[in-house]
Amino acid sequence: MSTSFPLVYAASRASVPERGAMWRALRDQGARIVSSWIDEDGAGQTADFSDLWSRIEAEIRSADRLVLYAEADDFPLKGALVEVGMAIAMGKPVYLVLRNVELDPRNFRPLGSWAAHPGVHRIHEVAAAVFNPDLVDPSVGAGAPAHWRRRMP
Repeated sequence: MSTSFPLVYAASRASVPERGAMWRALRDQGARIVSSWIDEDGAGQTADFSDLWSRIEAEIRSADRLVLYAEADDFPLKGALVEVGMAIAMGKPVYLVLRNVELDPRNFRPLGSWAAHPGVHRIHEVAAAVFNPDLVDPSVGAGAPAHWRRRMP
C-alpha cells in the first residue's frame, strides 16, 4: 500500500461555484489536486482559454488519475467530458463520483457509453477518490459493469 496521496486531476462543472470550492477544500486538507482551473472558476477569471486548455492537458498528463464529480443538476457536462476523454486517451484511470445521478443501465445516460470503458470506475466518496492510493469500493451495486465491482487499481 502506498503512503502518499495520488496526484489527482479534478473534473466537474466549473460554472457551479460549489464544485471549485469543494476541490479547493480537499486540496487544503492535503489532497494532491493538480487542476489549476479550480483557482480561476469565477466568471471572467480565466484570461486565456487557449492557455487554460494547454494547462489542462499538461495537468491530466501529470496526474495519476482523474476524478469526475457530478450531481444530477450538473448535466449536460461539457469541458469535464473532454477532460475525461483526454485521461482515457492517456491511459489514466478515471473515477466517477456521481451524487443522485441515475445511469441508464443500457447506455449509461446522462454520461454516455464511455462510462463502460475498462479504465473508468465508479466510486461513491470523493475523499476516497482523492486520498486513497489503492481504491476499492465494495458498495457498487450489482447493476454496474463488472469492472465497477472488482478491486480498483
